[in-house]
Amino acid sequence: MRKFISGLVVMATLSCMGSASLAAQEASELAEVKAVVEEAYLYGLPMIVGYKVQYDYFIDRDSGQFKAPVNTLHNEARVYTPKDTAISTPNSDTPYSMVMLDLRAEPMVLCMPKVEPARYYDVQLVDLYTDNYAYIGSRATGNDAGCYLVAGPDWKGTAPATVARTFRSETQFSLAIYRTQLFNAADMPNVKKVQAGYQVKSLSAFTGGAKPPAAPAIQWPAVKPDAFTTEFVTYLNFLLQFCPPSGSAEVEKPMRERFAKVGIGAGVKPSAEPMTAALKEATGAAIKAALHKIGQTAESIGKDVNGWHIGAAAGSRDFYNGNWALRAAAAKLGIYGNSEAEAVYPFTRHDANGIVADGSRHTYQMTFAPGQLPPVNAFWSITMYDGRTQLLIANPIKRYLINSPMLPALKKNADGSITVYVQKDSPGKDKEANWLPAPAGPMFIVMRLYWPTTEAPSVYPLGEGRWKPPALVPVQNLNALGVRRFGDKSVENIVRTDTRYGNDPLFQGPRGWGYWNHLEYPRPIQNPNLWPDWQSTYFIGRMAIPDGASVSFKYRYPHARYFQFALYRDEGGSFVSIGEAVDAREIEPDAASSNPFLVGAQRLAEPRNFTLRVVAREAPKDPQQRERNVLYAGTGGRELQFVNRIYLSDQGSDGTGWGPADTPSGGFHMPTYTGMLADGTTLSAEETVKRFGRPFPGATKQPLSDEQWEQLVHAKGNDPALDPATAPARRLPVWEKYWNIRYSILGSFKTPEERAKIPFAGPIDGGGDPATEYMFVQLSRRFGPVYVMRGKMPTFPNTYAGAGGKGLEVMPEAQTQYWSLVSCEAMPSGQIVDGLTDMQVPLDGERNYTIVYSRKEDRPANATAENGVAWIEWSPRGEGVDGAKNRRDFGMLMLRIMATNPSWTERPDNITKPGMEEQVMGAYYPRGEYMTKAEFEARGPKR
Repeated sequence: MRKFISGLVVMATLSCMGSASLAAQEASELAEVKAVVEEAYLYGLPMIVGYKVQYDYFIDRDSGQFKAPVNTLHNEARVYTPKDTAISTPNSDTPYSMVMLDLRAEPMVLCMPKVEPARYYDVQLVDLYTDNYAYIGSRATGNDAGCYLVAGPDWKGTAPATVARTFRSETQFSLAIYRTQLFNAADMPNVKKVQAGYQVKSLSAFTGGAKPPAAPAIQWPAVKPDAFTTEFVTYLNFLLQFCPPSGSAEVEKPMRERFAKVGIGAGVKPSAEPMTAALKEATGAAIKAALHKIGQTAESIGKDVNGWHIGAAAGSRDFYNGNWALRAAAAKLGIYGNSEAEAVYPFTRHDANGIVADGSRHTYQMTFAPGQLPPVNAFWSITMYDGRTQLLIANPIKRYLINSPMLPALKKNADGSITVYVQKDSPGKDKEANWLPAPAGPMFIVMRLYWPTTEAPSVYPLGEGRWKPPALVPVQNLNALGVRRFGDKSVENIVRTDTRYGNDPLFQGPRGWGYWNHLEYPRPIQNPNLWPDWQSTYFIGRMAIPDGASVSFKYRYPHARYFQFALYRDEGGSFVSIGEAVDAREIEPDAASSNPFLVGAQRLAEPRNFTLRVVAREAPKDPQQRERNVLYAGTGGRELQFVNRIYLSDQGSDGTGWGPADTPSGGFHMPTYTGMLADGTTLSAEETVKRFGRPFPGATKQPLSDEQWEQLVHAKGNDPALDPATAPARRLPVWEKYWNIRYSILGSFKTPEERAKIPFAGPIDGGGDPATEYMFVQLSRRFGPVYVMRGKMPTFPNTYAGAGGKGLEVMPEAQTQYWSLVSCEAMPSGQIVDGLTDMQVPLDGERNYTIVYSRKEDRPANATAENGVAWIEWSPRGEGVDGAKNRRDFGMLMLRIMATNPSWTERPDNITKPGMEEQVMGAYYPRGEYMTKAEFEARGPKR
């Protein structure tokens, strides 16, 4: 590479990298930069994770986690609790002792007392690389008393004869982590006695010899969040000055030379000069690639056994053998894990069926058969963590694990087996001894086998041993609730719909709030994570159709209020409409069939067949030249997404309206499809999927992450009138038409002047329906716990039941095909909490409505349908983002007004620019105000 690259300092946000000549644009050089940065990030990330722990524990006295100064042993005469947040997946079995060893001036000597044979203990020696380079303790050196010398990489002396063994750290600082087994709460005084016998001295203090000159003082950089992103090179360069590539670390010299070419090395200072856009792109891609590889590696460690991952992620330099991604994955899964000879850690996030274990959705059990407890020389435990943070969870009985010392208190089943109850609420007093409390959300469970036995039955070889951990079996679905309002689908209907239509390789679904929240095992693709409707069933799929080819879909018009098929492309991280969409009213039926969606049509008539085609051609410029029932995907073979929407199926129909609700099988009609190549070759459904289909790996990605939303809330350029505690909600809430994410959501934080500079016109994004007008308001309970919304309801075809209870017989004319309101969390969550359909909203004689939006505890007593008031729930989660920064007062309402009648003059489709909403919609424009529960009860309708 050319000389300029040697002056670069690569940063994750790329703001601190040195400037470069135009030669940096050459693809080969950029590729080399990307490769080196990716390698450096994989190599350095665990070191920075470890540094954060050591900084919090031994450097920063104000961290809230501080233990002791460097070279001073700190004993914890307690086990870890949810208050301990510096280390992910902390062990709560053994009280810890810790010391950070500064080995620059001289070695340190660690002396152990005699520990009774029944008590396990270990001392794990870890260097700055996070490699476990040695062990002291029950397995490695026994329980007799003894002293052990720990030397740094530069020490040239000779250990005294009174030292049992010498251990060499590759780095000038080392961490010693002591674990002392605790049998039960009453045993803590005995643990304290053992801990009191642990001694740490410098070599000169141990021998009584002359003390060497002190090592230079260090300016320790405070650990900021951007240490893992924007500033990772700065921290890595700081740490590398204590990690000489000598001795056993000499194998790193060629790699360190590669790092030096991009400004990564011991003590190198970052340049203040900006870098080019091309280098930003290359290095940014490197960081993303490294993070992706770490995640993939973490998921692939070991083998799946009954839903548990069993493998080894922590070890020595020889164990990693240059696999930096594995070392980084070990830090991701839980920094400072033991080597496999000392402890094995089966872990799981899933139940026996491979579904993410979630304490808010299910209760679980795991049963150890007689004689099948974990095979260990020391002891075993099962510890519960929050699945998002991997930290211990608070619970009413302050129990964070179940372990082998608890066996005398655990209740056995009649056959001698032991069942552990894994759930958020108590299983009952009679079972509480075996209760492992779970979070009200995703869970991460770690089983620890200390000093595993090697004789059969054993966990060895890892993932293939004769002993296997018992599966986590789901027992009760906590979300299988009944019908809430007239028209809401029952759980039986939702399950039946999923069973019928959930296995098509092209139509991914059914997808919607009910499926995600009520199914026992919803698939990730069924998560409707961008403010879906309460009454909707969606099918989505991806295709890439070569030029001139096509796909034909054979359908039946559903027994439902609304049907639509639309095409989208992925642009800027959001699915944007390409303008190709058709709803049922525009679809011509097949010969001898009728369209039940047309005004005056017999809605229950049979037959009701039609055909849609998606063709890989450009749409004709003249609309009159368009073929009927054809959507134009364009040319170039670009990947596109389709969304098939079905809203409010009729009473007696399943969630799609394609089949009956009351029969377990028969009579339902999944669309069929075939393909055709440009040369006229016909493709079967299987061939169509193989040639044109593209995979949907899981839930669609949110347009904004939790971190981005947090940055948006606190951005310096926000409207000064906003308060971060409530932003973007304003004291006087105003309903707005939704235009796009950038203008409507991001722009809502800006001043009116700055927002006016953002383009608002264009195709709908976020996978929105191009035939729907969306309106929304963002709110905060800090302005008032009750929000009261009023307006006039447009006329709509009340199709649900009809005189015969199977749907309206004749389609009437109406101002809109469908009107609904949903209660939303913030964009990173994208979830809704509650919803109202037009037919569920009480109206007065002038078609006016009053809707109360509040938490359950704030619902006014007179906010009932009997009083002519609709109520919709405010999410108890607020924003719904992970972590302590979640603002629980946030709320949002979204209104859908779909497929409006052009003759309705106040329809929101006539809003052509922001600010016209109230002027255009008149009485149909929603207005609202904050108040208290008492105020509404005093001012609202009386019982």
